[in-house]
Amino acid sequence: MDTENPELMPEEETAVETHEEWALRKRRERMQVTRYQAKAALFDAGLLDQCEAVVAGSDDPQLKIAWQEAGFIRRSAFVDYVGAQLNMTPEQLDQLFIAASKIK
Repeated sequence: MDTENPELMPEEETAVETHEEWALRKRRERMQVTRYQAKAALFDAGLLDQCEAVVAGSDDPQLKIAWQEAGFIRRSAFVDYVGAQLNMTPEQLDQLFIAASKIK
């Protein structure tokens, strides 16, 4: 079987994205907030101290730089990692970003 060329793979082995999955992925790609908006939403949700503890407890210097310097992008590895450490579902992360985007 030719695994280099997905067009030649059996249909059941190729992943096909549904319209709903595509729409959700596109929505998440547009979810971006400032550091202030993210931290204010985390504070409002009672999660700011927990997030800071996750970052402080990490040995990853890039994680610490992202927390201190970067804006927050929903589909980033940083957001996925911190969300997983806080046992947040993808839907809960989406709602947090929506709440953050409303903070001016």
